[in-house]
Amino acid sequence: MTPAPTPAQLLYGLVVDSEVPLHQDRPAPPGVPVDVRVRWGSERSAAEQRRLPEGRVLLRARWARTTHYTFVERPDSSCLLRFHAACDAEISPDLRDVVVHPATGADPGLAAVLTTGATLAFQLYRRGLTVLHASAVDVGGAAVAFAAPSGGGKSTMATLLCADGATVVTDDVLRVDDDHTVRLGATGLRLRKGADTLTTLFEPDGTPHRRRSADDRQVLTPRAATTDHLPLAAVVVPYPDRRLRHVKVERRDPKDALFDLLSFPRLLGWEAPEVLATQLRRLSSLVAAVPVYGARVPWGPPFSPTLAAELRAGIPELAQVPASGR
Repeated sequence: MTPAPTPAQLLYGLVVDSEVPLHQDRPAPPGVPVDVRVRWGSERSAAEQRRLPEGRVLLRARWARTTHYTFVERPDSSCLLRFHAACDAEISPDLRDVVVHPATGADPGLAAVLTTGATLAFQLYRRGLTVLHASAVDVGGAAVAFAAPSGGGKSTMATLLCADGATVVTDDVLRVDDDHTVRLGATGLRLRKGADTLTTLFEPDGTPHRRRSADDRQVLTPRAATTDHLPLAAVVVPYPDRRLRHVKVERRDPKDALFDLLSFPRLLGWEAPEVLATQLRRLSSLVAAVPVYGARVPWGPPFSPTLAAELRAGIPELAQVPASGR
C-alpha cells in the first residue's frame, strides 16, 4: 500500500504536484501553475532494476564497485533515472511529468526520499540552474549556506544555527538564481546518527517535530523560513574536527572556493558535458560575487552550545546580525 499524496509544494522555485509523499511543509499558493507532476507507476522487477538502462548516459554513480544509480537520456529526449534496487523515475522531454516506478520489494519510502532529493535536483540541473550540495538557513533576512559532501555536516550546521534562532531555507539541495538569491526548499533537516542529539539545544523553547526516514535518518523540522529569493550572504564549507575546542573561520580564495564547490555536486558522476560546462560557468560567477569560507568546527556529540555564536562571529556578513528568537 502506497502512502497518501501531499498537497502541491513549492520547492526550489518549482511547484510540484506529487502522488509520491514529499514530507515537506511548503504548500504552493492556490492557483499557481504546476511545473512538475509526479505520479506512481507500475513496479519494476528486481532483474530489470539491476540492468543498466539504454540511452545516452548523463550520470552514473559508482562506489565500492557497485553502481548505485544511472541516469540516461533516450532518443525522444525523455530521461530515465534508475536508482538500482530502489526505483526508476521516468521524466518527460519537457520535464513536466515524472513517473516513479518502485522496485519490487523495495520500501516505497525510499522512492519518496529519492523523489524529494535526487530527482528534483536532476530537474534543476536539467533546467540549467545553479545547484549546490548545501543546506541553508535564514539569519536576519539573509541566507547562509553550508556546502559539503554527504556526511560533511551540512544538516548539522543548519540545525545548530536554527537552535540559535535561524530558520530553515533548505536541506541538502540549494538552488541559487542569477541574482545570487536562494529559493526555498526542503523543510526537514536530515541528521545522521549522533547528530540527532542536537534536539536538546532547542530546549526550553520546544523540540522540533522529528521522524525517521526510510533511509534511517532522523529528520528534524525546526521553524521554516518563509521569504523566497533571500540574498545569499555567504557559503560556508565546514570541516568537522573533534580535536578542536573553538571554531576557526578563514575566507577561501575564489579559485579554491570554486574547486570546493565543484568537488561535491549534489549528484555525483555527471558525464554530460553540457551540464558540467553550465555548472562550471555558474559556480564561477557565484564565487566571484559571494564570499566562501572554510570553517573548522569542533565536532560532537556533544556539541558546544556556543558553536553557532562563534561561527557567526567569524563571518563578517553575519557578525552584526543579532540572533533571532533566542
